[in-house]
Amino acid sequence: MEIKIDIAKVRFAEKPAVLAEAGEFKAVAFRYSTGVEALKVSNARGSFTILPFMGQQIWRCDFDGMELAMKSIYDEPKDCRSCFDESYGCFMMHCGLTAMGNPTAEDDHVGHAELPIIRYREAYLEFGKDRLGEYVAVGGIARHDLCFTYNYEFSPRVVLRKGAAKIEIAATATNLKDLPLEYYYLCHVNHRPVDGAKIEESPLAKPPIVNHEVPEGYYKPWADATNRWLDVLDKDFRAQSVVGAKGESYRPEIVNCYFHRPDRKGWAFVRQVYPKKVGKVGGVYVKYRPSELPYATRWIARTKDEDAMGMCLPATAEHKGRAYCRAHGQQRFLAPGKSVSFHIETGILQEH
Repeated sequence: MEIKIDIAKVRFAEKPAVLAEAGEFKAVAFRYSTGVEALKVSNARGSFTILPFMGQQIWRCDFDGMELAMKSIYDEPKDCRSCFDESYGCFMMHCGLTAMGNPTAEDDHVGHAELPIIRYREAYLEFGKDRLGEYVAVGGIARHDLCFTYNYEFSPRVVLRKGAAKIEIAATATNLKDLPLEYYYLCHVNHRPVDGAKIEESPLAKPPIVNHEVPEGYYKPWADATNRWLDVLDKDFRAQSVVGAKGESYRPEIVNCYFHRPDRKGWAFVRQVYPKKVGKVGGVYVKYRPSELPYATRWIARTKDEDAMGMCLPATAEHKGRAYCRAHGQQRFLAPGKSVSFHIETGILQEH
């Protein structure tokens, strides 16, 4: 039996309040001091904190006593109005759908387009049981439309299962317009790097794309260091598989693209295996389906303020903006009335 709670009707206050409990599951509703509503959903192993009305971003995620989310300058999410960069430091955000990636001078969209901070009028908390066991889930529906151009619904869902130290992320887009929808999608999962860790992954279908994208005019000592590191990766991209390797530089960031072969069940994975356990945790992983999301973007940023190991951001295209993707035939189209879904899983290693 499923129990679904409409959280659009819930009153969120700064003082946390238990919204619902069932067995080892608990959902606590609260409002950050910035005014952003949040729902902390937990089981016996840990929790994820989701922003149900602003992009359904997962702001924080912890299992077995370890916070997994990237480091940033933002302890709390701000109520973003233009772009996610106004308050970036989440564990996961959905990116797209009418564009994706960093805009160029030829683009008219903001970074990663509307999905990261899109507003949800419908959001729910659900307790249930399926063939895999008991779970608690949070989801919602957002609608994005522009007269004569596009009209779609986006429906994400995050599932936490009994006794598990992982979350299952699914997202479905439905084209409500009587025209094909040109779309792009990327799931931005931001783990924190651990020096000495190794990146392990599914076999590659072809060599990765190593991008030289240090911003022009960037602080020269950092720019020079990052460009030297990119020269190393040009010679051997495997150098990126050691976190904290001698000579590495990810200032402000490096964004490369990997292509994995799926296993017999259709999944590919990327792991960050710690050199020794951090508490009870020996590493983290991301799983995805290359048939749905063939581009495994690897985004790493390592500065004093931002420390992020986006070791696998599954996507439909590269991260270089709509104009670039169109020029390289990476756009996709969704027929009128049709839907497309994406599936990602992430958590700590013993769950993989």
